[in-house]
Amino acid sequence: MAVAVTAAFMAVIIGTAALITIVIVCYKKHVEKTALPFPLVIQEAAVSAVPESADFEKILVAGIKDTVQAMKGYERIQSGYDSLPNYIVCYRGDELYIMTAMYSNRKKIEVDTNKILHFKKEQIQEIKAGKSRVLIFFKENRRFFAMGVSPVLVAPQTEAYENFMEYIKKLASEVKECI
Repeated sequence: MAVAVTAAFMAVIIGTAALITIVIVCYKKHVEKTALPFPLVIQEAAVSAVPESADFEKILVAGIKDTVQAMKGYERIQSGYDSLPNYIVCYRGDELYIMTAMYSNRKKIEVDTNKILHFKKEQIQEIKAGKSRVLIFFKENRRFFAMGVSPVLVAPQTEAYENFMEYIKKLASEVKECI
């Protein structure tokens, strides 16, 4: 009798474990099907805020607070928020948009359409690009913008990171040649 009770108890445990595993696998597949890949989440948010950016390359970057002013006479562009949000950087040729992402996660990014920078290469005084930090100094208003760039921010974006770093370093050298 004890053997039969033990066997029944084990069958219930194994059945419950199998059922839980099936539910988890099904839920994971459902989430993967319904969630957009992260680059598409970035694309949707940017194009929703600025339709002209549809064919630009895009990356999500972080606002960084503790940046030492690297050029005398320049003032940091502030976000207007208590804590620095993330930003979507859209870039193509000599043109960039930097959009404030008030809220960002793997499934949705909300852009503050009142806080979008749009500029071209001729407006830039200098670009300082390190491995994980980019500073853009502007000519006319004597301000600079600081961003933290990473292959993983909210979600992996390795390809976007590599493409952006290649682009920004090339743009920095072009700006330097124009001075």
